[in-house]
Amino acid sequence: MKAAVLHASGGPLVVEERPRPTPGHGEVLVRVRACGLGLTLVWNRNGRRETRLPRVIGHELAGDVIEVGPDAGGVAPGDRVAAYYYLTCGTCSRCARGQENLCERRRGQVGKEIDGGLAEYVCLPAANVLPLPPGIGYVDAAVASDAIATPVHVLRARARVAPGEVVLVVGAGGGVGVHMVQVARFLGARVIAVDISPAKLALAAEAGASEVIDAMTSDFAVEARRLTGGRGADVVIEMVGRPETLDKSAASLAADGRLVLVGTYDRGAELPVRHDTLREGAVMGSQYCTRAELAETLVLVADGRLRPVVTRTCGLDEADGVLRQIEAMALAGRACVVFE
Repeated sequence: MKAAVLHASGGPLVVEERPRPTPGHGEVLVRVRACGLGLTLVWNRNGRRETRLPRVIGHELAGDVIEVGPDAGGVAPGDRVAAYYYLTCGTCSRCARGQENLCERRRGQVGKEIDGGLAEYVCLPAANVLPLPPGIGYVDAAVASDAIATPVHVLRARARVAPGEVVLVVGAGGGVGVHMVQVARFLGARVIAVDISPAKLALAAEAGASEVIDAMTSDFAVEARRLTGGRGADVVIEMVGRPETLDKSAASLAADGRLVLVGTYDRGAELPVRHDTLREGAVMGSQYCTRAELAETLVLVADGRLRPVVTRTCGLDEADGVLRQIEAMALAGRACVVFE
């Protein structure tokens, strides 16, 4: 099979021939049809998230089960599936409560501790594949498995967005951010989008943002307060995580608003929590989604209620170049590798 292999942190993805894997105990072999490209893969490639090398990265994938290993119950050859990102134990108290994203004995992630989807075939634990509902294509399913499922978790389980609330999305034109806008609008919120290029802001507006703020030309905290009559946003979703955006995100909050930290370009960035700016607001994190939320997301996409925003598709040999575009913040929306 062909696979894009990472041999060194920060190095290129090298497309090479590898033996097709054989599923072991509790595993299934999936023929990959599509694999999304996003910032997580940039961090994997650059060594920010320690990965044992060589490794085939890529977790946002969909395809067909073609072989089933021993004791891989509930899955059969021919099943169309998407992948759940985290390698969970399935037996701890969190998993038993359906909070797999907080698994107490998590073994890692697809594309990090085990090979992922930037290959024609991948072996996955049977517990990590979910059936695709009728009517959903492979590209949409792959992108939905993270870029839409994550916003569903962020906005419902964490921010608990209510109809009529104002949601400010910082980094609204990226691969996850544009879907954050769309899901917030789906939940009945008024959405204000913040980003740094006309193309990204236009895409956010198309996804449902009522107003857009160009952070390159104005202070988005000042603009957010102006657009809300001085009140501030009920919810701020922080997708950038740099010192300057964190500070302005906190300053954009209403007196009892909720700030959710989702993504970060700067791992060392800190958010100064000051009583005069936070008041009765809340600051919280968010971590991927549950299996149930992923299953629901796939149905929402299949039914046409949510729509993956895929602005670039490419072949496996182009994946490294597209990731470098994403790293430079030059790509609006989501990209996806498509296998013939």
